[in-house]
Amino acid sequence: MEPIDHTFKLARFLAQLKYEHLPKHVIAQAKRSILNSLGCGLGSCHAPPVEKVIETVLLTPHSSSAGGQCTILGRSERACQDTAALINGVALTAADYDDTHLRTVIHPSGTPLAALLSWAELHHLSGRDFILAFVAGVEAQCAIGNALGPSHYKDGWHITGTAGHFGAAAAIAKALKLDSTQYAAALGHAASMAGGIRAMFGTDTKTLHMGRAAQNGILAANLAAHGFGSCARSIESWLRLVSTTVEEGELSALAGEGEGEGDWQILQNTFKPYPCGIVIHPLIDGCLEAYEQLHSMDEPGEESLCERIVSIDVVVNPQCVRLCSVRHPKNGLETIFSLYHGCAVALVSGRAGPAEFSDDMASENVQVASTRDKVNVRTDGEVRDDEAYLTIKYKCLGETGILESSFHIEHATGSLARPMTLEQLERKFLDQASPVLGSDKAVRTAKACWNLEDMGDIADLVKLLVP
Repeated sequence: MEPIDHTFKLARFLAQLKYEHLPKHVIAQAKRSILNSLGCGLGSCHAPPVEKVIETVLLTPHSSSAGGQCTILGRSERACQDTAALINGVALTAADYDDTHLRTVIHPSGTPLAALLSWAELHHLSGRDFILAFVAGVEAQCAIGNALGPSHYKDGWHITGTAGHFGAAAAIAKALKLDSTQYAAALGHAASMAGGIRAMFGTDTKTLHMGRAAQNGILAANLAAHGFGSCARSIESWLRLVSTTVEEGELSALAGEGEGEGDWQILQNTFKPYPCGIVIHPLIDGCLEAYEQLHSMDEPGEESLCERIVSIDVVVNPQCVRLCSVRHPKNGLETIFSLYHGCAVALVSGRAGPAEFSDDMASENVQVASTRDKVNVRTDGEVRDDEAYLTIKYKCLGETGILESSFHIEHATGSLARPMTLEQLERKFLDQASPVLGSDKAVRTAKACWNLEDMGDIADLVKLLVP
């Protein structure tokens, strides 16, 4: 008996998926995801990794990628379709401010969105078709992430880079209206290109994972559209090469049969209030709460709260230390993966926005550096990923002895249990987009995203994404 071809089942589900099949709350979540990611890309459109990629692929003499028809987020330069996808993918993830599918820790929106933006601009895709293709990309990517199980990420693979190839390929395959056989071939091509390792966290290369996945996804789908063939059960073959925790129960997630309430993976997507590893967020919540409570005791001319702090003892899930253990980051990219830095900036400044995860804050703020050294970490497998315990010991003004205050963050801001509100999400977008686009155009862009299903040509949205 032939084994089930889960790759083909997934491809058939996605090929047959129609906009009318999408529940209203899935469409709403897709628009939230798109708005959030566009804000991240605009906010990072001049980030060092983006500048370096543009210098390499657009400004190098005799570059074949320059002078194309596709928009680069927040910039005047234009590029060919696949190069624009590469650059936009790098921008979307450069600050690590993008969304997270909590079960898999995939950042699911960036790769399908970066691929779709340039493709849809050229081919004048409607808003509804754009949403449909985007959802197909997110669902494919997260279904494959679920099937991988935990070992893939624990063994050192960067799951956004690997699974992201499938997400971009699935999105473009849907935009191209490929049939089931072609769709399966596109996923097979993605399986042979997927890559990305966690050793690159804190480096420029990490941002390349999303950009290259978007670029390769376009190639995979276009090849399939022209009859470029692949093998049967390609995803299953890839899964068993890169994971030791693949089980039949997990492989069934690839069947794409989640049309019921609550089965859509995009509904498990979450949005970050802080531009750093999501496992740090409960610690930042706790330190911001501590700042509000303890900073009020500061008096002019006296020692500040950070000078009075003796120790910051925290208890977190082991994943937090596994992913974010950089004690003293050397640059902004490394601050993203430093639980010590996240605690320190919240206690020093009472904020944890993009400015607090910058090159200057990483290396030049003496108070932040000294506070990082006061953080002591203990792990506990019983503590959830979105939970943290903190005990801060500090000297009381004008008195001898040591006081302590304890904080328990049961669920971090931005988690499924405490999601960001629509108002918070739009404010996050405007805070990043307004300095690039201007306030008026940023507001118009947000409005366009909220009404994306009514847009006749996605090029009308893309026009808003440059100054």
